[in-house]
Amino acid sequence: MIDATADPHYNVRNQVKPHASAWNVYKRLLGYSWRYKTRLVTALFFALIVASSFTVMVFGLGGTVSVLFDNEAEVAKTVDRYVHKAQGAIEKLPAPIQSLVPIDVASLNTRAVDKILQIRRDPRQIITTLLLISCVTIALALIGGAARFLQEYFAGTIGANISVTLGHEMYENVMRMSLRFFEQHPTGELLARFTNDIFMINRGLASVYVKLMREPVKGVFFLVAALTIDWRLTLLGLCVLPPTAYVIVRVGKRFKKSVRRSLEKVASMAMVVNETFGGIAIVKGFCMERRESERTSVELGKLRRYLVKMVKADALVGPLVEMVLILGLIAFVLISVRSVLIAKSLNGGQLVQLYLYLGLMLDPVRKLAAVNNLIQTSVASAERVFAFIDMQADITEAGQPIALPPLQRALEFDNVHFSYDGASEVLQGINLYIRKGEMIAIVGFSGAGKSTVARLVPRFYDVTAGAIRIDGVDIRQASFESLRGQIGIVTQETFLFNESVRWNIAFGRSDFAEDRIRQAARAAYADEFIERLPKGYDTVVGERGVSLSGGQRQRLAIARAIIKDPAILILDEATSSLDSESEQMIQQAIDEFVVGRTTIVIAHRLSTVQRADRIIVLEAGRIVEEGSHPQLLEKGGIYKRLYDVQFAAGEEPA
Repeated sequence: MIDATADPHYNVRNQVKPHASAWNVYKRLLGYSWRYKTRLVTALFFALIVASSFTVMVFGLGGTVSVLFDNEAEVAKTVDRYVHKAQGAIEKLPAPIQSLVPIDVASLNTRAVDKILQIRRDPRQIITTLLLISCVTIALALIGGAARFLQEYFAGTIGANISVTLGHEMYENVMRMSLRFFEQHPTGELLARFTNDIFMINRGLASVYVKLMREPVKGVFFLVAALTIDWRLTLLGLCVLPPTAYVIVRVGKRFKKSVRRSLEKVASMAMVVNETFGGIAIVKGFCMERRESERTSVELGKLRRYLVKMVKADALVGPLVEMVLILGLIAFVLISVRSVLIAKSLNGGQLVQLYLYLGLMLDPVRKLAAVNNLIQTSVASAERVFAFIDMQADITEAGQPIALPPLQRALEFDNVHFSYDGASEVLQGINLYIRKGEMIAIVGFSGAGKSTVARLVPRFYDVTAGAIRIDGVDIRQASFESLRGQIGIVTQETFLFNESVRWNIAFGRSDFAEDRIRQAARAAYADEFIERLPKGYDTVVGERGVSLSGGQRQRLAIARAIIKDPAILILDEATSSLDSESEQMIQQAIDEFVVGRTTIVIAHRLSTVQRADRIIVLEAGRIVEEGSHPQLLEKGGIYKRLYDVQFAAGEEPA
């Protein structure tokens, strides 16, 4: 049995978990990449090609400088060093493989030095060698460029796929939330998370998978190459990394805080703009354009304040990192020149190679400093997205839900209590037995709890005490699909989608044949005006059905309920905002539609409920009167007062 006394103080906002550590958030975010491991490995492969092509180019440039401009003794020394490295590598190979290497290492040194000196003495051979090296460098650059494009493409698609996946998961979970969730989270806030936050995540992930995959690989390649030249000077050059990392982390924390605040302000601004545009007719009707403009300006001002902080933090990290790197470079140059001029431990070519390798190794550090701010942006956005993905719905199906068959006997309210806020009860001890095919009307003054009764039947909310049963089965034990699938709802605020008339009647279902759609339209007295539309049933009705009148929208809503063929029909103020002619036409459609259906009518206008089998009168959440229209008038109670208020002129409606 499901506990009907669940915590009435439940608040959806309280489910949002406090901010997790940036590392945990990003670890979870990067965990999605394993779904695209093939693309990940491919991107890493091309990152290795990019790094290796740059390394070989620098090696060739340094070797060329050494060969062409060092003295003969230095050339012989350099050649001897590389020949011995080659010999050492060959000696590590298995004996059978060594025998296959067609190199006479013993004579390679002498022949290489002779060939180099021969080239240096002949200007034409120097030009030819330079042209050859240039061609090889261009080929390496083309290979590196192509590999970089492919690496960025595959890495970028990983970020895009993860962002879309997160958006889909967030949407799926949000759609499981109850109406309480949507009441507590304005539309602007929801839109901001689905648009701005997802975009920020994609932007951060794109940088991560592109640069965090490529730049560290390049840095490792260049570091290894630099260590082979002079490990002492290389380690000296690395001394700039700790202060650089400190600057990046400190600025990154400030940046993340500003990003989180700016995302909250984007949501607030989106909420204000959404309200203004949604109620534009009211805004213009009351000449409130200036007031709404000022209201929006206030939110934009708050947003600008945090955006400026983001810009300041983003602009600060580059100069600080570059200053640290420049100071380290100056110290490194002074010490390395001493090694060349005094200690003679390096020649000119090796010094050029070392400078280039360390410069290229520190360049990824500078780029990663900028990437860190993008990472902080995506972390702040991911926190907000994960909060919605992890949120638990307050109204869920039972562990083993029952497939509830269409109503056969009765819909029953058994001592039902309900509270929205946990403090004051909207409904108190409602006992109501509605037989199959019976039409009941619920009336009462505003705030009596009429619409709340209608919302409890499809489990938009759960009772705080008591139970609602269909044929003796507690609806909390039924699956949502079997429960809501047999309930049709027509409300005062008709919502139509920016789709065709046909789509809105069928509500996107492709299994409804054309004849069934037209039959539902005719039953709702909508066929006539639909045929007069520019494209008939293919006419797009505009956002919220803006191109149609209120009566036309309501008739489409009734057609949408008719085509569903529900066993239980709920009419919640379905005709209260219509003119007399539209009301009469819609009432006629309803009268024909409710025959044989269990119907609950919520209405202020008593003219629309007199045909009901029973009229239930609510006051302060309690049933105070019950009976037919004549019986209730005869009692002279609250219903009589309602009647007298509406028909004070003494003319009884037909």
